[in-house]
Amino acid sequence: MADKPALPFSLDMDRLLLDVNSQFNPLRPEFLLDFHVSGARDGFVYVSFALPEGMTRLFVSFLESMAGFFRLVDIKARSASAVVKAHDPARREKVEATHAEFRQEVCEIFDGLRGQGLDVKEAVKRTNSTLKARNHPWATFEVVQKVLRSTGRFRRQKGGY
Repeated sequence: MADKPALPFSLDMDRLLLDVNSQFNPLRPEFLLDFHVSGARDGFVYVSFALPEGMTRLFVSFLESMAGFFRLVDIKARSASAVVKAHDPARREKVEATHAEFRQEVCEIFDGLRGQGLDVKEAVKRTNSTLKARNHPWATFEVVQKVLRSTGRFRRQKGGY
């Protein structure tokens, strides 16, 4: 069994937070904050603090900075999760397959409408309408147009007018 790397200093969190001589210990007689905890429903509790008048602004600043800190942590966590998902080969393969299926479906509908003699603009509109009727989440005119352009469906055929 491999040894854990040694910390640069020893840290006993319980001792730090609950030591009678610690400033963090609410049981200490000199503790500056008067607080009360009462039960609420569904496993929640109400915590109320009685602050010295001069600490109000400092306490509010502390709460604001903690809110900002947790927002930042949430953003970083989401970002890290997205990076992990983006580098997952199975997930990437599934996403690429879904995009390929959508491109194929758009092209099949468009080609069928063009085969019926509709002009390009009307065929694009009806392709989008067909996808919307199927409640496809990517059914927008811009997305359909982009797919058709990327697959070369808007290029003029050589030799035929």
